[in-house]
Amino acid sequence: MDPPNNRLERPALRGLAPKPRRSPPPLNRALCGSGNGMIFRATQKVSSKLRIACTAIVDSHPSMVEWYCNLITVRRRQFFLFTHASSLFSFWAPAAGSTLDDFGQVFRQHATDTLRDYGFTNADTAKVIDDGPDAFAKATDRGVIGSMVDYAKMLRHAVDYEGGLERLGPRAMNDIANDSPMRKIGMESPAEYLRQVLRAERPHNITVHRTGARAARSGR
Repeated sequence: MDPPNNRLERPALRGLAPKPRRSPPPLNRALCGSGNGMIFRATQKVSSKLRIACTAIVDSHPSMVEWYCNLITVRRRQFFLFTHASSLFSFWAPAAGSTLDDFGQVFRQHATDTLRDYGFTNADTAKVIDDGPDAFAKATDRGVIGSMVDYAKMLRHAVDYEGGLERLGPRAMNDIANDSPMRKIGMESPAEYLRQVLRAERPHNITVHRTGARAARSGR
């Protein structure tokens, strides 16, 4: 059997042809750094799997430690799709058997490995991954949610084209999202846009304003 393809040559997808580049939205100088706590904006599928109630978080801009999470099934296998709220940078993590107790560990391990794989430094990683506590909130940004729906469609298309999930390595799966120009960020690719965000970013010790947010310490 041929080894997994870690740098996927993707076919052109109908309806997803490159569009003219436009100016990206202003970079948010949001809070970052250790000690403020993670925000996970979970879809209904994720909150049902983790058996947790997601409520409201009040903040005018996405936090640098705010990630959306959806539960996606591909070829009968469940994956968490994590997407950074500010940049749309994303990665996939196996979800079968996951519970609230190990959710934080699953996220942090895969996030750290993925960011390192894309050449981000430890200092960069510390700006987008916090040690906790973890707060769970409703997924509210339609632009982020819509981008995640596109990522799932593109992954399923690539799996069919390549002949199965076993033909795709983790990097190839993540490249499907991170190398694709996205309308929400001005037709930049998420990997490059995250680099722009981090270059413009400075740590701020600002507390996230939470209203009824469910905070939970998952196993780390």
